[in-house]
Amino acid sequence: MLGGLITLVLSIMTALSAISNILFDAPFAADYELVKHFVAIAIFMFLPYCQLTGSNVTVDIFTEGMGERGKAAMAAFSSLFALTFSLLLLVQMYGGLLSYIRYRETTPVLGLPLWTAFPPILVSLALLVLASIITLSEGWKGFRSNRPQPPHPIPNE
Repeated sequence: MLGGLITLVLSIMTALSAISNILFDAPFAADYELVKHFVAIAIFMFLPYCQLTGSNVTVDIFTEGMGERGKAAMAAFSSLFALTFSLLLLVQMYGGLLSYIRYRETTPVLGLPLWTAFPPILVSLALLVLASIITLSEGWKGFRSNRPQPPHPIPNE
């Protein structure tokens, strides 16, 4: 939800900046900096939800002719890959956070410290690790039982 709210606010800000530029020849200062900074955060915030709901990009042509057990095995494999990748990203992004804190790089116009994007991204990656473990477990159960497991239920759906 927070990723969607960030995206909505950025869309409104960008539209208002464009209108201000058209009417007054004065776009908002540093709107580009804010979009770059917060879009990265929003993208990472969407990843755990996409993992839980099976909304990531898939290539169905490979699983089209498979039985339910094969599809469950592929789901487990893709969750294992997501888990491995999310752990790698978590470690590397943590290293990036430490580097940006150490060297104090900021955006040119607002002077926004670049490290400030990392804490919400790290939280999102930790949630992605958890989501990957959940979907891996569900895929494994589906493979073992020869019946596919439904995606993890999302509240209020």
